[in-house]
Amino acid sequence: MDSQKASAAVMTLPMNQWLSTQRADDHLVAWSESRQWRQREFRRDVLSLITKLQALPSLRWAVCLEDNYAFAVTLLALLYSSKTPVLPGHFRQAVLAEQRDEFDALITDLPLKLDCPTLSFSCETADSFSSSLPEWPQHASLILFTSGSTGKPQKITKPVACLERESQWLATLWGEDLEGAYFAATVAPHHMYGLTFAFMLPLSLGLPFYTKSIEYHEQLQALACAHPLVLTSSPAFLTRLDPSLETAKLRQIFSAGGPLTRDAAVLAKATCGSVPVEIYGTTETGVIAHRLPDVPWTLFDDIHFSHRADGTLSLLSPLIPQTEGIILSDEVDTLPDQRQFHLLGRKDRVVKIAEQRISLNEIEQRLCGLALVSEACTLTLEKQGRVCVAAVLVLTAAGEEQRRELGHNPFIGTLRQMLRTWLSPVSIPRYWRIVPAIPLNQQGKLPAAELQEMFL
Repeated sequence: MDSQKASAAVMTLPMNQWLSTQRADDHLVAWSESRQWRQREFRRDVLSLITKLQALPSLRWAVCLEDNYAFAVTLLALLYSSKTPVLPGHFRQAVLAEQRDEFDALITDLPLKLDCPTLSFSCETADSFSSSLPEWPQHASLILFTSGSTGKPQKITKPVACLERESQWLATLWGEDLEGAYFAATVAPHHMYGLTFAFMLPLSLGLPFYTKSIEYHEQLQALACAHPLVLTSSPAFLTRLDPSLETAKLRQIFSAGGPLTRDAAVLAKATCGSVPVEIYGTTETGVIAHRLPDVPWTLFDDIHFSHRADGTLSLLSPLIPQTEGIILSDEVDTLPDQRQFHLLGRKDRVVKIAEQRISLNEIEQRLCGLALVSEACTLTLEKQGRVCVAAVLVLTAAGEEQRRELGHNPFIGTLRQMLRTWLSPVSIPRYWRIVPAIPLNQQGKLPAAELQEMFL
């Protein structure tokens, strides 16, 4: 399969046409092991939820749903109700409580308890609801969050028109290869990559999606045996594929969220019969480039680099509002044609570990917010081929006293437990050093080499 070929004849439907009669009533929208959802049910469920939402005054709704079909119904219903979907990107109650000023109400299929109106998602039909959809809002948009270099999640308003444009770009490149396929994903649609590939793309193309996240190779194999499958994956999942299982024969694999190693690409080809297509993008920019393993990245057709007078490189894209472009947080080495490039690593203190975007600044802020810690600095280490977070701490008097009483390891366990309220497991430091003072160099900056040496 040539994943670079253009197939411009494959068209996508805009979001306001997903429920239209252009798709037959028995058109398959989503499926799980136990049931299927067809166009008639999809339309009914969206109309029913619209009725419930229109009876409520809240405008900004945090969407915390584990089920992908529930997510699709909710996103459409919110937009048709002229309300704003807010995708926090996580379901941690403590952090949601801190973000309460970003949303007015919550819709969820989880036992979350926040001080705001909460609607428990259900596909039970309302007693009565309109048979016709409201008018689609003229400037529909949703809100996502991404880790910023300050450690505070950065709010990104994403116009639906940009998401639709992305889908058309993807259909132009790979649409013919995807015809008749079923979509499954290891990533959720609450982040930009999953939103684009696991939600927008299948619904825009009218292709069915699996309602759960793929967690194990055996799940993937079972689905691939039953359907011509497209997998939207994280690189971490592809590294865990089991070569002893029979080849799954996938139609296509997309990989994004972090670098895909050559070994993982070879393993995916051997176990799934398909070479992964890597996607590079950010929440702020949407998709930027694509490539096959071991070749440079290629920009999508309408995206360009521009060299600024100060020597920096900015990205120009119709998916971003800044007409002057934005400067990427990754170092980029462009090739002479200016359409291809190599990625050289991140500039700022937001790092990717197991395909999660981790803010080292946020971890430091959480540590310094504890009564036991006076100062903290964090860094990443590579140990036995795995990247992880390490922390260097200066304790308060109370922290020193508790450390003496408990012993070092139980004290560190206490710190880990405290951080779990706010941080994901991969964000919690794996290695710890406690020092009288954080070392600084003559310029008053943290000496990276000296910090690294603490953990040798």
